[in-house]
Amino acid sequence: MKDAIEFKTSQMKALIKRRNVLNKKYDTTLPEDIPLDVKSELKFIDKILQEFDIDEEIFAKQGKTINIKNSRDEEWYFQQMKHWAERNPRSTNGQFGKSTLYRFALHFFVENIALNANNARLNYSELAQKVTDAHSTKSDSKLTAQLANVENLLGFLLTMQQRQLEYIPEGINLENGFVKYAINPINPTEFQQFGTPTELNPNNELAQSYEEYKKIRSRDKQLIKKYHQTGGQLDMVENV
Repeated sequence: MKDAIEFKTSQMKALIKRRNVLNKKYDTTLPEDIPLDVKSELKFIDKILQEFDIDEEIFAKQGKTINIKNSRDEEWYFQQMKHWAERNPRSTNGQFGKSTLYRFALHFFVENIALNANNARLNYSELAQKVTDAHSTKSDSKLTAQLANVENLLGFLLTMQQRQLEYIPEGINLENGFVKYAINPINPTEFQQFGTPTELNPNNELAQSYEEYKKIRSRDKQLIKKYHQTGGQLDMVENV
């Protein structure tokens, strides 16, 4: 767990930096033309900074021991928290007492929810939904990246195929060295007149070749995975 003074200092610096960036960006903008979300964020930053300092009288009036009435429900929640901490012992420095875990939960909430600009303005239902959707959002981002990579690869392959076929000669006259180029088969007229095989039809050579390619690629992915798992020692292991 972070020291309160250390966290407060780092958080104040981050908030002030963010405020300065926004103020500089809209320095020449009329107040009425500044976006509402920017105004809201600036107001929120000022409010947090004002709340950072705690009056010593407040601390003096608070009891030094906090009593929490236990129940079956509370004990169940505590045990689940304890199980998590035991799987992640570094989070509580290997201590799993009730006071330590309750203090950890308080610190975690303040640092990641109450003072996090991305979460602090969410209401309870929005926050709960964000936590629930966190995994799917990560998966969606990965899928988007994969689709973008596939799109780029297909565009590259199509371009290379088109250019390659433009330079493949149909025939060469050996007497005068004249090169005769055929019409590039990747054009609308060729497709309209003769059609083209696809990988969907299992009876043509393209589809069969495609299936064999997928098998080879799958094997390569497994080899790459093993390569990383063995720290690059795959060749040594296979050669023994």
